[in-house]
Amino acid sequence: MKKIFTLVSTEWLKIKGLGLVYLALALGILLPVLRFLTQAFNPNFLTPEDLPYSVFEEAITGSFKAFAVFLLLLYVVIAANRIAQTDHKNNGWQLMETQPISKFQLYLSKYLVLLILSFICIASYIGFNILFSLMDYYIHPGEAKLLTIDVVWMLKTLIRLCVAVLGITAVQLCISVAFPGFIWPFLIGILGLIVNMYSMTQRVDFPFCPYNSLYILCKSPDIRSLNHYITYSEYLSIFWAMIFLIIGYFWYRGKGFKTAFLKSKKQIISSSAFVLAAAGIFYILQKPKAYQSDGEGIVIKGKLDTGLKIDSVKIYAKDFHKKIGSAAVKNGVFFWKTGRQLPFDQYSLEFGTKKIDFMMGNGDHFDFKIRCNALKMKYFLTSNRSAEQSYKNQEDGFGYEFSYAVDEQKYNDNPSKFYELAQNDWKKNIKKLSHYTDSENNALSDDYLAYRKQLLAIQYLNEISNYRKMTSWNDPKFEAPGAFLEELNAKIKTPTVLLSKNDDYIQYKLDQMLSDKEKLSNADSLLFIKLNALPNGINRDRLLTRHLIKSMELKSDSISRQQLFMKEIPLVENSNYKKLAASRLEQLNVSQKGAQFSDLTFLDSNGKSHLLSEYRGKYVVIDLWATWCGPCKQIRPIFDARSNQYRYAGNIQFISISLDEDQSKWLNYLKTKPSKVPQFWLAEASEFMNKYKVQSIPRFLIIDPNGKVFNLNSPFPDEDNFVEILDKLKKY
Repeated sequence: MKKIFTLVSTEWLKIKGLGLVYLALALGILLPVLRFLTQAFNPNFLTPEDLPYSVFEEAITGSFKAFAVFLLLLYVVIAANRIAQTDHKNNGWQLMETQPISKFQLYLSKYLVLLILSFICIASYIGFNILFSLMDYYIHPGEAKLLTIDVVWMLKTLIRLCVAVLGITAVQLCISVAFPGFIWPFLIGILGLIVNMYSMTQRVDFPFCPYNSLYILCKSPDIRSLNHYITYSEYLSIFWAMIFLIIGYFWYRGKGFKTAFLKSKKQIISSSAFVLAAAGIFYILQKPKAYQSDGEGIVIKGKLDTGLKIDSVKIYAKDFHKKIGSAAVKNGVFFWKTGRQLPFDQYSLEFGTKKIDFMMGNGDHFDFKIRCNALKMKYFLTSNRSAEQSYKNQEDGFGYEFSYAVDEQKYNDNPSKFYELAQNDWKKNIKKLSHYTDSENNALSDDYLAYRKQLLAIQYLNEISNYRKMTSWNDPKFEAPGAFLEELNAKIKTPTVLLSKNDDYIQYKLDQMLSDKEKLSNADSLLFIKLNALPNGINRDRLLTRHLIKSMELKSDSISRQQLFMKEIPLVENSNYKKLAASRLEQLNVSQKGAQFSDLTFLDSNGKSHLLSEYRGKYVVIDLWATWCGPCKQIRPIFDARSNQYRYAGNIQFISISLDEDQSKWLNYLKTKPSKVPQFWLAEASEFMNKYKVQSIPRFLIIDPNGKVFNLNSPFPDEDNFVEILDKLKKY
């Protein structure tokens, strides 16, 4: 060990004049200083609605990927080449070998020096991010910025980076020792960088490429989203470090590849055994980890960091929003456990006005870390279904070339080219889906994988249908190749439970019930006849309800809509689907133009009660907003300006209604931001929003002089359409 320390010290002296330490510091400081200067000249002003965050953690994770995949890798390539080339040029290898040291100690000392330099670069990145974040905090203070340091998080992030760099340093040193010149090691290193860039753009892993372990690491820059902070990318790095330390040492000792590995039969046998052993270990290491159930029951726990008053969290099934369970929140912590065997399906965790969707089934566990305020939310989730949670946040979609052809209708006159693109794109997407793993190398479960493949098949089938609609249903040349259609239909022949409830699939099944000729005639009526002829069951109820709702939406008046509903609803047996259709009918009736609008009761800033009917005889333009809504506050001055613009129109009245839960926040806001537009507060806001399906604000409504709906989703006051509508309504 003493000799190793001596050798490392000697190697350190040899690189003293190469500027590698300064380069490590410079590359480490580059992203923090660029971020600081960007914010200095273009500061990101935060509002009270923004989530509080640690300025240090935000800075480190914000440029984590750019640093690790590009700058850190570039530094290792340069430093390894410089260290090796110094001895290549000055015959330092032979000089050192005259000393009483082993060749392994000599090679290892160079590797350790390269590691130390890499660690300096990493420490520089983290250290300067902390420094510049501190400076930015005092230069551009904000309510959301926090000077908090999670020491454990910081240490784990540092360790992850240090472990992840073990492999590429061993690889690059091996290459630099093997090739005496500078250019080839440098070009190979740059090729590794290009592979990482390709991985980032295409979102695909290449675990057989040692350089790619850095990209895999960066798929989850924050350890809070990982089940274990030392995981797949770090194991890959350790594996490559061991392999290339051995290869590099023997290559250096033998002064060439042939003499190192192929000089004698014994060497050939040993080398072959090494390759087979390495290949076996790599195969085991990179093999995706299959989904594993924890047994019976489900466990959901978590930590809620919020200033909102939340007493409990609730778990709902996506189907008809059925409540599955709830858990009390005590000191920001909640825990829920059930022994029920719930089917694998889509569920949601809900609290206050917030909702987190996730996939869940029997034998699963979930651990949520949630930060939220009235407007925003950020969360991390660890689970034995981490691959599903990761993949569901990504959109299935066509590849770039096929998407471009579809969007631009590029091959409407060339069906053979269109279908060639479609088939190639389908194969690529299926392959990509089949090999998908998350950052911890967890594979999708069989149930979820089957569902996503079927969903993908539906997307292509629907696109083929759209293509036929745009071109020709009758001309045989526009038909899809039989083998391709057969393959797509085979995927959905036995639909999974999840697919059978999917809207795209239901619409596809409805489309398939009519022939091409029938689609050109009275399609809606024919489809009802065919649906009514189907055997009773949940599948018929799904199809019939979907078609009934779609048909009701196309009706222009409530009478014909009601008649259609009364005719078809008795044929729907499932009570949940009956309620769904009835709810949609009610929503259509209350929101259609000419429907009677509720005579809302609201309070003014003095606490006096008012009715909306006080404005009968005028078109009432209503601004729905809340103090916690940033976009609402941004557009309020424009709404006020429009009110002033139409102040002489005697039949138009602007009013503003707050949907704040806390009346005091609304009153305090009015004290600092007064307005000439009448201001009111709606006490029963949630009931009103549920009735009229108001899911987001700002929202603008127009009620006619008779208290009936004129427009329940008016254009925004900064849009030309808004002015056009009011110009037609005003009386001069």
